[in-house]
Amino acid sequence: MTVTLIKNLASLTGAEILSKGVTFAAFAYVARIFGPAGFGYIEWSAAILMCASLIVDQGFNAYGAREIAREPGRTEHLLSEIVTARFLLALIGYLAIAAFAFVFVQDAQVFKLLLVYGLSLWALPLLLQWVFQGHDRMNVVALTQIIRQLTFAGVVLLLVRRADDLLIVGFAEVAGVSVAAGFSVWMYKRHIHRRLNLGPTMSIKLFKEGVPIGISQMFWVVRMFGATLILGLVATAEDIGYFAGALRILIALHTFVWLYYFNLFPSMSRSWMAGTEEFSGLIRNSIRLVGVASILIGIVWVALAPMLTVIAYGHDFVRSGPALQWMAGVWIAAAISGHYRFGLIAAGFQNKEMISSAVGAATAIIFVPVGYVNAGLGGAAAALFVAEVLVLLSSWYFARGSWEPRPSNQIDRRMEVLQEVVR
Repeated sequence: MTVTLIKNLASLTGAEILSKGVTFAAFAYVARIFGPAGFGYIEWSAAILMCASLIVDQGFNAYGAREIAREPGRTEHLLSEIVTARFLLALIGYLAIAAFAFVFVQDAQVFKLLLVYGLSLWALPLLLQWVFQGHDRMNVVALTQIIRQLTFAGVVLLLVRRADDLLIVGFAEVAGVSVAAGFSVWMYKRHIHRRLNLGPTMSIKLFKEGVPIGISQMFWVVRMFGATLILGLVATAEDIGYFAGALRILIALHTFVWLYYFNLFPSMSRSWMAGTEEFSGLIRNSIRLVGVASILIGIVWVALAPMLTVIAYGHDFVRSGPALQWMAGVWIAAAISGHYRFGLIAAGFQNKEMISSAVGAATAIIFVPVGYVNAGLGGAAAALFVAEVLVLLSSWYFARGSWEPRPSNQIDRRMEVLQEVVR
């Protein structure tokens, strides 16, 4: 890794440790206030919001960061296109949440919680972290995340006092996203471009390139947060709470996997343009490092999982332990497969990466409820592990066929043609 990559990763990791630590403390506090059933309602609502937020994103974050890394001069045009598209999609996302609530939610308090959570979709288009990612300014990305999570946790810890304060958790999410969006806009005007051009404009290429990435992200939600949503239809509220408690720990630790590839992604995009040899070398070196580290962390994870759930949520959540042990395998598979998944996107093969994610999502949809019915919470978590392993295998297969050696520029291509003629 270069010095810049290491500094950026350190910045992102430090910020994530701080923000996730505070947020996890807020959710642990919420779990103790509301109990397993109330906590299950919150996590179920958050899973639905995550699905809706991906409608707003549509893969435009990754697409925009990739294009800026390749051509920084296109920043202003990409900003206008992506923000316009995401505001239109925010309307669709909120209507989808409202429709889901009207059709499937019977409890009046949970119904209101969903509608409040959904308000945060309107601030998402102005979260401009992808711009700073493309410019390798990870310190701004890190600071934006800290502000978002500290705002959320502050509202929760200051205002939630009783079991009937459920709606405050939703308003805390709205406050966190809104404050972070305002900060990112201010930093854009200060460091990237003084004028924030939000004139409505869109192109077919934006959707052609971005939508496959967005669909892939939706498939990720299906096999992660969607597991909680599926259990909400077949399991008791208490079991949803136990499973959600373990999943919350997995997602918190999975964030560091995402951060690693979030930081590496611009370098992947630029190295692909430089040639397959440089790109493949970057991937190989990273796999050696991540493979060893993730296995060691997984061993410690399995050993400490039962104790960790009790420390985090209290003795009422002791049943979350076995599920969390299975989720160690999910984390290891995701840490390794990220090289192939993000590499495919960086190289422009997002359609193949989307298929790989679809394989994992389909597996989770089928086997999570089957695993729960036959083996309880441990069976549901084991189904997640199987789904993630299939994502690893399929993304490796697609990457192997896509990263064949190629010339790094037009001169190399002409030389190859000339050599063939001489022969």
